[in-house]
Amino acid sequence: MQQNQDVRQTLFDQFSRSVLADGWRSVSCAEIATAAGVDLHIAFVEFRNRYAYVTELIRRTDAAMLDAYDREMVDEPARERLLDVMMARFEAMQGNRALIVALSKAARRDPMLSLHLVALSRLTADWFLDIAQISPAGISGIIRSKGALATYARVFRVWLEDDSDDLTKTMSALDKYLKQGESALRRAERIACLLPKAGRRCRKSARRTGRDEAASTDGLTPSEGNVTDMSAVDEPPAQPMPS
Repeated sequence: MQQNQDVRQTLFDQFSRSVLADGWRSVSCAEIATAAGVDLHIAFVEFRNRYAYVTELIRRTDAAMLDAYDREMVDEPARERLLDVMMARFEAMQGNRALIVALSKAARRDPMLSLHLVALSRLTADWFLDIAQISPAGISGIIRSKGALATYARVFRVWLEDDSDDLTKTMSALDKYLKQGESALRRAERIACLLPKAGRRCRKSARRTGRDEAASTDGLTPSEGNVTDMSAVDEPPAQPMPS
């Protein structure tokens, strides 16, 4: 197992060097394997195409994000939890910043790479909600997921230009867009509640919230209910980016 991990690391490191030196369009799996000194058959088992290397980059970023996320945030408000998760994401991306920037630029001229990155970014948006313990269920959950993706896309553009060590500009932009998203989600949820089926769910949720509030006066803690801490929901990702 360790040998396989060493081979993957060797190949991935060579992929990064090749992209930075020659550009995405010039990179081939065979050339990566040859430059890395890895047998072609072994390299094919580990990475079947160039996009597999990109997926590996995202997997590594996901793992670093999970390691960096402060699990003591569980008692904080939902927006604060989401902000911490997303900042952990951008901090994790710093380790492969040059490669991510290069792939982002290449995606503007490569539709297949762009689509691959967007698909991975959508999965990342769901991860944001899961880690922050924000429900993805129902209409509100769909809106939250889209909002998380839109926020990530907007802040990603700021991150690309943020050369500070502590990512001050990125943090400021993320805080700004998440605050804007709170009111956007509330408006979207009110509109959704006007729909027949969604309206029934909203009324049931309101009755449950009422019971929770009544119970809280007897010393019980009300449930969090519908989390409304999300980002603008009407702006799709304007730029492909590694998630």
